[in-house]
Amino acid sequence: MIRFKFKYMLKNKQTQLILLLTLCVSLLITLIGLGSYARYREGLDTELNAPNVELLQINMDVTNRAFREADEKAVDLSYREEILTYLNTEAYRQPTAAADVQRLLASASADKKLHSIAIADLARKSVVSSDFGYTAKGEEAPAASWSAWVQGIESRPLLIKRRWLEDGSGDSRTELLSIVRPVMVDGKAAGAVIVNLDYDQFFSQMYTHLSSQQYVYNLDGELIYPKLNAGVQPSDMAAVIDELAVSPFSYVKVQGQEYMANQTFSDVTGWRLVSLVPMDHLLKNVKLARNMMLFLSLISIIVGCSAIYYYNYAAFRPLRRIHHLLNPAYNGSPQGNLYDLEPVIGKWVGEFQSKTFVAERSLPELRSKYIQDILNRCIGMREVHTKWSHYFHDWSTEPLNVMVVSIDRYWQWAASFMEEDRMLLKYALQNIMEEVLDPVWRSVCVTAKKDSFVVLLQSKHGSIGTGTLRLDAEKLIGIVSRHLNMSVSVGIGSEVQDISGLERSCADARKVLAYRLYEGYGRVREYAVWDQDMNASMEEAWSTEILNGLQAMDGRANEASVVKWASLIREHGVEPEQVYKAADHILEGILDIAASCNIDPPEEISNYNWNQVKTMDLAEMEHMLCQVIAKIAEQFQVHSHSREYKRVQDMILYMEENLQNNIGLQDIAAHVGMSVSSVSSMFKEETGTTVYDYLTHLRIDKACELLRESDHKIASIACMVGYQNENSFIRVFRKIKAVTPGKFRESSKSSNGYADLPKPRHSGVFEDI
Repeated sequence: MIRFKFKYMLKNKQTQLILLLTLCVSLLITLIGLGSYARYREGLDTELNAPNVELLQINMDVTNRAFREADEKAVDLSYREEILTYLNTEAYRQPTAAADVQRLLASASADKKLHSIAIADLARKSVVSSDFGYTAKGEEAPAASWSAWVQGIESRPLLIKRRWLEDGSGDSRTELLSIVRPVMVDGKAAGAVIVNLDYDQFFSQMYTHLSSQQYVYNLDGELIYPKLNAGVQPSDMAAVIDELAVSPFSYVKVQGQEYMANQTFSDVTGWRLVSLVPMDHLLKNVKLARNMMLFLSLISIIVGCSAIYYYNYAAFRPLRRIHHLLNPAYNGSPQGNLYDLEPVIGKWVGEFQSKTFVAERSLPELRSKYIQDILNRCIGMREVHTKWSHYFHDWSTEPLNVMVVSIDRYWQWAASFMEEDRMLLKYALQNIMEEVLDPVWRSVCVTAKKDSFVVLLQSKHGSIGTGTLRLDAEKLIGIVSRHLNMSVSVGIGSEVQDISGLERSCADARKVLAYRLYEGYGRVREYAVWDQDMNASMEEAWSTEILNGLQAMDGRANEASVVKWASLIREHGVEPEQVYKAADHILEGILDIAASCNIDPPEEISNYNWNQVKTMDLAEMEHMLCQVIAKIAEQFQVHSHSREYKRVQDMILYMEENLQNNIGLQDIAAHVGMSVSSVSSMFKEETGTTVYDYLTHLRIDKACELLRESDHKIASIACMVGYQNENSFIRVFRKIKAVTPGKFRESSKSSNGYADLPKPRHSGVFEDI
């Protein structure tokens, strides 16, 4: 099996291509990395070596110039008559001749670059110095160290020596660089001129670089500079010098660190000047770049090998899977022949086709769920388009239409059947829709709400317009009416180009469907812009008038109000949605009033919810409101004759007549001859509010009336409505009215009318409802 795999891999063109690309890319990256590194090193040799060589040359010129100046003085003094006379004078006369020599040396050493000058008599071992004068015995002089090596001047025309000068006490030493020239008498070296340079001052003239270290060696290989803090140990420097030999520069390693070494030689002193520049900080970035390129090359090889492995693993996976399915007990790698797989694969293909058929049968449910998710905004736009391509692959790119089919008078219709029957009738309605639409349209039907279906449509024969859809919808209404004894209305939304416009088109369809309010049931309406809106004050006035009429228990007046406002709605063509909201507001108010008075709501709204009015036309809505108002007014009349109602009315009358007095719950209980607890519970049950709250609102309403219609001071008005403390009155007034009494008076007078009119109080029982 392994040999088979390997043979397959070598012959497979895709594997060969991956392998070739992997090798080419990794080789290219490696060559780029190594080439870049080599080129940078070459450029570094050119750009960095030249400045260091120049720096060494500058320092060599500085030292050569200083030595030439000192040497010229030594040569000049070796020919002076005073010095020759001193060397030729007898020993006992030398002190006299030395005086002239000392004056000469003092004058010659006046240059600040010179430390001192001395004349040594090689034969007599006497010395004359610009510092300490004449000494008959040279070994007793402060600079006596010269006597050990100055004899070499006889064979060499120039000596340069690093030495130390001790003071008379021997407590301190001065480091010197001494230049020695012979004084020739009769062809022999009779004496020597010693010119002393201060070591520190001499080398302070050298230029240094922050990143380089410089070393100076004499002809004997002795370290002349630096004298302290040498960065590299002498033994290591000896190895560096051996490796450099006579080449101007080289790369050397010292204790594992790489340096660029440069050197030059002085033609005056014979000194060797060496500089070392560490390469780590120079090559750090380029080495990192080189290593990264090599690492990328390695990564590319790993990725290529992984791709080859994964590709071949995926290629052989079906074979391995088949082998394990045929031989479940075997856990190793399949070897040899994989059996005759044709009948097995044929069987599996058949099973796959069977499962595919099942999946196709379940596709309508998937499509319906998909449409519901869009309408409920449960999925994002990316998922919308992805699932569209999966679930609707057999649909074309033609525009889409949306149709909403709603059951008229749904709550009345639903009340006539049991739950199982309703579900059966809706299923039949859905089947009829599919049969009617199928010849011309591709369709998906979704149960959007209890009373309605949303149908997504696309023409099978290209763009044919909404006229054909309207005819099919009218045909659907007729068939449903005949066979199911059910009335339905249809709204057709605007045409959209793709599925992303489904929600908007559905909203348009629902909007036009709502116009059955005026046109009645069993109609088809297509989307059109409707720009007539209901005046907000009209809706509020209608609701307020009817609800206040209920408080007055005048059923006939309320029915007349309903008829009046229904006529106005027809006359002005109010948008249906606002009419439904107004009707819902009235019905909710009726339910609240009935609940506060412990009255059972009429049967028409005993199980009321918002959708109940949404499937009615205006005539039926008007009829239902009139019936509900008449029944609730009749129950109010019965309720008004009860003993509890009369006692609460007596309490309210007592509070209205004694607003200016400081009355409370005990006074009211005493007035009606009941206990405090009985009064509280009875009042709360009848009015839905407490005695204290009701009394407070009565006082604030009376205060508002006095603020608008009189010029009494606020303190006086507070007393007139039962508040002995002005601050207490202001605090309660602001809590209820959200403004202070003064601000309320100002706004009332500036509006040229009444601000915050009190609510009508025909009976006073339903003040806070």
